[in-house]
Amino acid sequence: MTPQIRMFTLALGLGAGVSLTALAQPMGGPMPFATLDGDGNGLISQQEFDAFHQTRRPGGGPGMPAFADFDQDGDGQLTPAELSAGQQARMQQRGGMGRNMPDFADFDLDGNGWLDEEEFYEARGQRIAERSQQGYMMRNLSSAPSFEAIDSNGDGRIDADEFAAAQAQHQQQNWGPRAN
Repeated sequence: MTPQIRMFTLALGLGAGVSLTALAQPMGGPMPFATLDGDGNGLISQQEFDAFHQTRRPGGGPGMPAFADFDQDGDGQLTPAELSAGQQARMQQRGGMGRNMPDFADFDLDGNGWLDEEEFYEARGQRIAERSQQGYMMRNLSSAPSFEAIDSNGDGRIDADEFAAAQAQHQQQNWGPRAN
């Protein structure tokens, strides 16, 4: 039996309430934005957020994330930046992975709401120097994305959403699927 058939059989056996998408996701680490964005419109509604978390933990329970804790502007929808910020906050509270990930404001040195290439690399250099002086191991530097890779729309600027999307992708690549 192929791994795909085994996975499909397992999914059928678990019942209609659990999606194949949820089963295929890594255990541990933040979920990619696209995984929660069920309709693919670039935003996560409370319904999508709740439905996804119900597949992960049917019936809820302690530690279940609250949509309102992620929805920073209170508009009823999550952007990639809001999801990333919420995930980082939860990991910091639990003392887990990503607790030392920078947020967009750490890189936006002039506070204008976007990063140009010079500002990006200056902020990255400052962060590396500070963390090194604090005695932190400098992991995954070789896989850190370039400015061009983060500037997904190619306009020569990185905004908060592009930054958050790149961070989430970088975390997934470096943490990857975890064994139980």
